[in-house]
Amino acid sequence: MNKAKSIDREKVDFTALLYKGDWYKMSCYDNDTDNIIWHINNCMNYIIMLSEEQLPSWQAPPDLELMTGDWSELELLALYQELLPKACVSGYIADAGVVNRVKKAFAPRRIYVRKK
Repeated sequence: MNKAKSIDREKVDFTALLYKGDWYKMSCYDNDTDNIIWHINNCMNYIIMLSEEQLPSWQAPPDLELMTGDWSELELLALYQELLPKACVSGYIADAGVVNRVKKAFAPRRIYVRKK
């Protein structure tokens, strides 16, 4: 399998669980919804910037920091896709450009059948 097209699903799922857990913990001790939405926006934008090979200006907390060399673009898009429903419920507005990139990257493959 091509390394560029492969996704380490366990890494994506584990990291998504870390992010969701962090958001849940924050919502338990912080009653300011604007502060929580700000944090979620920063996390999602951090993933977007890494997927575009840009250096994020926001410094992620140590437990949420992603090592850029360890993550491929497809893995970052898969992480974004995994976190998107929870982030939207919390007030995040999805980035249309990244949603299109996710759709293109994970579009169902078409199978053509020749008739005899």
